[in-house]
Order: sequence, then structure tokens, then C-alpha cells
Amino acid sequence: MPFRAERRHQFWTVDVRYIDHQVDDQRVYCISILENYSRAILSSALSRTQDLAAYLMVLYAAVRQHGAPEALVSDGGGIFKAKQALAIYAALGIRKEQIAKRQPWMSYIETQFNVQRRLADYHFARAESWPALLAVHDQWVADFNYQVHWAHRRRQDHRHSPAEVLGWVSGTLRTPEQLDRVFYATRFGRRLDRAGYVRFRHWRLYGEFGLARTRAAVWLYKETLTIEFAEEPLSQFAVAYQPDKRHFRQITDPRRFETRFQSRQQPLWPEGEIEWHLVRRLAEYARRRRPGKTAGAGQLALFS
Repeated sequence: MPFRAERRHQFWTVDVRYIDHQVDDQRVYCISILENYSRAILSSALSRTQDLAAYLMVLYAAVRQHGAPEALVSDGGGIFKAKQALAIYAALGIRKEQIAKRQPWMSYIETQFNVQRRLADYHFARAESWPALLAVHDQWVADFNYQVHWAHRRRQDHRHSPAEVLGWVSGTLRTPEQLDRVFYATRFGRRLDRAGYVRFRHWRLYGEFGLARTRAAVWLYKETLTIEFAEEPLSQFAVAYQPDKRHFRQITDPRRFETRFQSRQQPLWPEGEIEWHLVRRLAEYARRRRPGKTAGAGQLALFS
């Protein structure tokens, strides 16, 4: 195996897999990162999309909890070698590796996805709601990491599960402030207001009422903006830019995701009976008056 690890966090492997389910007619993907030495799943999430933002959410969670690896292995998928992803790898000191074309056996995570097929696919296919689908995924991660793994059956240190082999060892750790700087071009921290909206670049965007007054993240990549909390997307929007390629001209196509964080409070009006604005353009901030500036000619004096 070309990416066989001789120590913890020498190689991580990432991949995306389609999940068969009965929740609705939309696709669901599993994005997972594997630590090659221990075979532990470091970070994994179910996503409605397989775009760069969805992948970077999983990568961010893995690096935040376990530090950065020496190298990251993937196939030739575009999201894994996007310019923004490559810049993040460089900033974190991660060497990017790629398996040979049409040689999936070189990817350690392919074998682990076969384990997922045996352990979880039956339950994925019968899940009838998004929370049920997430529960199956979470149970698979726990079972996979804490049950005896075939690769460790001959170890003499009595560590036979991926979690036991990984232990307390971490990669190169970064502070939250350092991670914010590394992911700054893509990830922005924002607090949801009491109605579940965030303010971002003079726009008011709906996240989730059930998370009012909590801190979430806004992920922006090209023409897609995603609001996320705890590695789970809450809503997504399509973005059109002004000629300067920085300011937003229009935000359209709002899309709410079913999540485990939805409020238990019943809405005052059934959805569809009233027009619910998930995105609104806000007025520009008023310019602040320079401190110490006195009233000039023509200005009304309040006191005499």
C-alpha cells in the first residue's frame, strides 16, 4: 500500500460516498476523513451537497479536534484539489497526495466504506426522516471507532479498536485564532439573532430559529453561501456578485435543510399561508460622525 502509515497522523484519507435512503428524493452524501494508522474516523458528516464548502466543514472539524496531519490523501475529485483547498493545506503544513487514477484500492477509506455498507446501509435505506438518518450515521461512527478492527487483531498492547490505537496522540495543533485565519477566506463566524437570522455583508439570512442567539458559521465559496452549526448545514443560498467581484448584487434560491436543531415551538402560521422572507437586503450602515466635530453653520443648536 503506497499510503501505509507508520505513525499516527502521517496520512489522512478523505472521500465522499452516496447514501441510499427513503427520506425524500434529494441526494445525501457521506463525507469522511480517516486516520490511516489507527483506521479511526476523525470527522464525518452527512450532506445534501458534495461541494467544497461541505468538504471544508468536515476538514475544519477534523483539524480543530485532532490537529493537522503530515499528508492528506484523496482521489482526483475537484473539491479536494480546488485552489482554496490547496491554499488551506499549505497554510496548515499539509502535503497533498492523490491515489492513481482508477486505482481505488490505494485509498484506505474505500475499505472502511465497505464496512459502512455492512454496518449501516440497511438502516440508511429504511430511515424515514433526516434526524433518523443522522442517528444511523452517528451510530456507525461510534461502532466503527470503538469496535474491534480486523487490522488491529494481532496487536500485543491490547488496543484492538481504532479509538484505542489513536489514543491521545494528535497532529500539529492550531489555536482557534489560527484556524480562523487559515479558513478566513471561506469561513466567517456570525451570531444568529433572536429570530434565527444572521447579518452578513448587509444581508439578513435565515439560519435556524431553534438556534437563536447562538454562534454559527457562514461558509462562502464562489456562488454558494451556506450557514452551518456544529458541522451541519442549516440553509444555503445562491450568490450573484457586483462587478467588483466582492460585494453581493443579489442573493436568491434560499434552501432550508431539515436539521436536528429545529425549534420545537409550533409556528404561528402554517408554512405557505404567509410570505416568509428567508433573505433580505439591509440598508447600509450609517456613517459615523467624527468624534469632537462641532455643529457648523446652518445646524440647529439644541441648547443655548
